[in-house]
Amino acid sequence: MKKLLLLGGIIGSAWPLLAGHFPLCMYGVDDPADLATLKKAGFTCIQSYQKEPEKLAPLARQAQKLGMQVVFHPQQVLGSAYQEQARNWPVLAWYIVDEPDVWQWSRARVQAEQDRVRQAFAAHSNALVIGQGRTATPYYDLPDHLMVDWYPVPHLPLTSFGDQVRYAKAGQTAYAVADRPLWGVVQTFNWKEYKQHRPDEDRIGRFPTQAEIRFMSYDGILNGATGLFYFIFTTEGIALPKAQPTWWAHVKAVSQEIARLRPVLEEGILTEGSLTTEPPLAVQARKYKNHLYLILLNRSSQPIAVPAELLSRKYKKLFIQKKTAEVAPFDVWVLKKKITDK
Repeated sequence: MKKLLLLGGIIGSAWPLLAGHFPLCMYGVDDPADLATLKKAGFTCIQSYQKEPEKLAPLARQAQKLGMQVVFHPQQVLGSAYQEQARNWPVLAWYIVDEPDVWQWSRARVQAEQDRVRQAFAAHSNALVIGQGRTATPYYDLPDHLMVDWYPVPHLPLTSFGDQVRYAKAGQTAYAVADRPLWGVVQTFNWKEYKQHRPDEDRIGRFPTQAEIRFMSYDGILNGATGLFYFIFTTEGIALPKAQPTWWAHVKAVSQEIARLRPVLEEGILTEGSLTTEPPLAVQARKYKNHLYLILLNRSSQPIAVPAELLSRKYKKLFIQKKTAEVAPFDVWVLKKKITDK
């Protein structure tokens, strides 16, 4: 079993974070009134594409009121009348640049932008998101928090999301920053709403199913993600709960499940040797409060036999109660047992 690194620490922040902090965040939130809905869905933070500080300030106030955090673009805040108060906003990270690999930013340009933000907000950390795990320009050691977005539904293998997270983690390891946070950005949108580089100009796409969102979330975790973001809260500019209640229900079901598991993801100790599997079955084990938690994934399009040990009564299956002899294609099992069990 591949050993994954548990987050060892967080760069200094206006909000002190525990070692192993696992953020659960939503992209594209612009209305402060939506934060209560997101809080109930298990989210701990929001990202906004608003850039005007007068629009960011109400979001920051509401987030602070609800005990949530924010990820904002800093450029228009810098030098504005809001810069001083922004030092006290509940900033998880300043969003330095979106996909510098796509826009072909050099390392020097990213570094200069980070230095400018750090000078103004010394107590805050920063983040940038790359469009794939392997980039021609290596940005891996530049940000305090590295993010990777990869949206495979429906045109690419579902497992490619976890693969890209793993490539990004390998990049961090190669640049000696494997202990820094790596956040995976999970697809919660329909590709038909976005420009596509196709010669026939025919747009393809659909909204991911609940099972696909769930699989990508856990596949990201098993491949090194120490936090998850979901892109995006709106469809055609309207918030999902209003525009597409069924889609929102799929997102919320997954986010609430991950939220329930957050204490294990944050404080659980990764351990090897509890269960050995062979690809395409993947497993991750964590010890937490006298229990062993297993996340078991089938990373294939075919059902895979469940290891006999896991069918015993000492393993309790969480979230989905029924046990079967096989793990369905692209399914996830979360189990726990008392460590005292033999």
